[in-house]
Amino acid sequence: MWKTALKLAVFIFLRSKINHVKDDIGNSLGTVKENMALLAESRAFIFKQNFHRELSRLGNSLLGFMFMLLAALCSGLTGLIWLFAIAWGSPDRNIILSIILIVPLTIGIGIYLYLRDSWKKEPLFDKTMMQIHSDWLLFRNGLHNVSEEIEGSDRK
Repeated sequence: MWKTALKLAVFIFLRSKINHVKDDIGNSLGTVKENMALLAESRAFIFKQNFHRELSRLGNSLLGFMFMLLAALCSGLTGLIWLFAIAWGSPDRNIILSIILIVPLTIGIGIYLYLRDSWKKEPLFDKTMMQIHSDWLLFRNGLHNVSEEIEGSDRK
């Protein structure tokens, strides 16, 4: 009988310890879940901002390319007009038409160089990819090496 009572006391003691550990794990998991939800929400907000900024950048580039195409088209049409002007023999046609040809082409080349330089400085969704990379390092390695690895990747 004492053996049974001792076994019962040990089981009750172990059950209370297991319940205590379950409560501690449950609270920790709840905190982890809450922190993960906050992290996901903040990352979604950052990604949304980056996406809107990139869309604006794409729109500006599209407008730039449209103006560049318009400048090339304007120069082409001016070249055709120049061919017709030769037939009429205008005395100042060389100066007028060469300026009309060169100005839109120069503007188009300037727009192209500006857009090319802006896209080489910062590729599409560059900040978003860096954020995903840093999050991946955080989840893979934990907090202890993240700052060192992020600093190492920024130097490359």
